[in-house]
Amino acid sequence: MSEEGDKSLFWYRVKFLGLISVFVLPFVAGWMALYVFEWRPPSGNYGQLVQPVKKISWPSMQTTDGELLADGVGKRWAFILFAEDGCAAQCREILFYMRQLRTLLGKNQGRLQNMLVSKSAIDADLQQYLVDYPDFHVIDGPQSSSLAEQFDVEGVDAGVEPRMYLVDPDNNFMMYYPAKSDEKLILDDLRSLMRLSQIG
Repeated sequence: MSEEGDKSLFWYRVKFLGLISVFVLPFVAGWMALYVFEWRPPSGNYGQLVQPVKKISWPSMQTTDGELLADGVGKRWAFILFAEDGCAAQCREILFYMRQLRTLLGKNQGRLQNMLVSKSAIDADLQQYLVDYPDFHVIDGPQSSSLAEQFDVEGVDAGVEPRMYLVDPDNNFMMYYPAKSDEKLILDDLRSLMRLSQIG
């Protein structure tokens, strides 16, 4: 083969390898970023994602107003607040904006069920306070323990530090929020999840 033919063949090979690289390199780079350098893109959620999600097994429970919950809240989203000893000022503040968040969902508010789970019995003072929260499911006493222990995340006891825990309509515990959170950003999360979800 002539020298000119060799050069032509060489450049064809270079172009062919270059074309393959255009398609292959992004996959190789992505694989290395995820599995070699363990890089994870930032989540678009404000809440803390639970990875992997935890399947919740709802125990049979009775609310303080006598309603029997045999299978959690059914095919709805559940927003749960755990209270260790009654429900003091911070707990009541969280209850307030949980109620506000549900109201601000507008036509989707029926897709979300708020719950207060207290490890101790609800006293008369708290019962009176909860009169303004008729849409909450309130669970108290020993029956709450088997539910609370399922929300233990990375060694954090669900009952010690107030947090809001989000369970999807398939009973997956998938996100939580600390007590001092930006209500507007929580609302953005809820709206986004409900927009993307075909259930609940």
